[in-house]
Amino acid sequence: MSTRTDASGQGSGADSRSIRAPSLTELAYREIERMILACELETGERLNDSHLARRFGISRGPVREAIGRLASVGLVEMIQNKGAYVRVIDVKDALEIYDIRAALERTGVLAASRRMRPEHLVRLRRQVESLDAFEAEGDRENYFVANLEFHRMIHEVAGNERLLDLTERFSRELRLFRHVSLITAGIHESNLEHHRILEALEQGEGEQAAAAMEDHVCRAKERLTVLAENLKGKPHDLRPTAL
Repeated sequence: MSTRTDASGQGSGADSRSIRAPSLTELAYREIERMILACELETGERLNDSHLARRFGISRGPVREAIGRLASVGLVEMIQNKGAYVRVIDVKDALEIYDIRAALERTGVLAASRRMRPEHLVRLRRQVESLDAFEAEGDRENYFVANLEFHRMIHEVAGNERLLDLTERFSRELRLFRHVSLITAGIHESNLEHHRILEALEQGEGEQAAAAMEDHVCRAKERLTVLAENLKGKPHDLRPTAL
């Protein structure tokens, strides 16, 4: 670590700490992740490290490392002798994610309720108001993203880094499930459930809020299950790129 010297040639203790710039691997990771979540890279699409390296103006090494990291967090699938592909999340995968999330979300809300402060509740109230607006506009895409943010905000308050990492992973995986119209089915009922969770937190009822969150996730799974059953025999409605 370098130390800045002053006019007398002595090192300045106050300036002895330097801020490390993100590595090329980190920058490539962030950009490829953004491209995947923004649907610029479609599910099932092969990741060409040479093409991406040229696009970013860097060598293939950092890109390969970034792709490996993306595989470790569930966004990319490595297929032997074929290469790396944007992971495809189907209905079965999404339903399994809901099963795991039900337990994680309940735990997160209960932990967050013990650390909740007025400023946190204000932010959550504003987020629910945003969800109300997206519901009123019929904007399913932005509702979906705002919904994930509502959940993330609660887990941040919980202060459990491992829990946050797990919920963030599953949130990213759900964003690979391109059937937003299916995930946001029953949007009005879903949003009423957000209000119930928030109201319980505002009243300091942690157990009630946790139960409301678990119920919220389980009901979302039920709605997706019903719609998936209804769409059987209509494969064009379940293509990975369908929105």
